[in-house]
Amino acid sequence: MNALTTYLLASVKQAVPTIAGFSLALTGFMVTNAPAQAAPRNLEKAAPQATAMAQATTLPDGVYLYGQSAQPEQIGKGYFVFEARQGKLIGALYMPRSSFDCTYGSVESDRVSLMVIDSYDRSENPYVIATERKDSVASRDNPVVAPVGLEGYQRLSKISANDQRILNMCKQNYQQRAWK
Repeated sequence: MNALTTYLLASVKQAVPTIAGFSLALTGFMVTNAPAQAAPRNLEKAAPQATAMAQATTLPDGVYLYGQSAQPEQIGKGYFVFEARQGKLIGALYMPRSSFDCTYGSVESDRVSLMVIDSYDRSENPYVIATERKDSVASRDNPVVAPVGLEGYQRLSKISANDQRILNMCKQNYQQRAWK
């Protein structure tokens, strides 16, 4: 891994066990508070239930930008730009005015599981970022609309032309891996 990826991953890894444990406990709490239901007798009845659970653990399709700063383009801060599609994602980890590493993976209920592709030697390294659910009154009964946070990062609303350029390069080179 290059120095950028090592820095980004090390700064997030320190907090992941605590947040991941909390997220996992929160997810278990949400599931155990669901009304008890009898097991479905056939697969046709199970399909809608499985689809609802899958939607509850994903981000809505779209392009996202998260940063270690609430301000874009801060020197020395890491950023994660990605596109999510049906629970899978492709994107890049980068620092402004530096190289970037493409990544692909999936969004799960308590984490984002990634493969980070080193920009220099093209090696692939697994990595996990814990997610945080940020409940609001409107989203408590609908986990699909509950905002998802990434431990160590803040969501930024504006995707710059440079963010889009980086994302497009990663999509061009790795989309066959991301969307499989």
